[in-house]
Amino acid sequence: MRMKRIIMMTVAGCAVGMLTGCGVPQEEHDAKIAELNSAWAEIETLKGSVTDLESLLKAEKGKTRNSRIELDAASKRITELTAKEAAAANALADEKGKISELESQLAAATSATGMAEDRTTEAEAALAALQVEYDKLQARFDQFQKNMRSLGGSSAPAAAPKADGPAKSDSETALNLLDEMSMQ
Repeated sequence: MRMKRIIMMTVAGCAVGMLTGCGVPQEEHDAKIAELNSAWAEIETLKGSVTDLESLLKAEKGKTRNSRIELDAASKRITELTAKEAAAANALADEKGKISELESQLAAATSATGMAEDRTTEAEAALAALQVEYDKLQARFDQFQKNMRSLGGSSAPAAAPKADGPAKSDSETALNLLDEMSMQ
């Protein structure tokens, strides 16, 4: 706006000078007017450039604003993902702790199972040894019983003594006792 006033004042001054006949030659006057016209055309061109630059500046400001919004959204997502990652890392650490605890419990249970199996094996071996010993003793007992019957003279057990009858012999008493033991 100020530039326009200056130009208008210059044009007015030239016009007044020409009208008053200050003695400016026509060629200089025409050259000056051509110079002013070219300056005015250049100003108009610059105004168009300024308008174009202002629209470019507004567009760039809009792009910058959009970029900031996107950057803020990305920053927020990064923060959320970082929090989720930390939570997942904590959950993983907890699960690893549980796994190691379960592994130690499994090792203890495996050890206890092994010890129980060892005791079972030992008990089975002891039972087998006792069974063999029992079988030997049973065979000896049967032989002893057979020998006692052959000494007593009868293979059937002796009848219960009568109160007024004769006293039993020692071999009959032992034989009766052995018969009772075998029946139980």
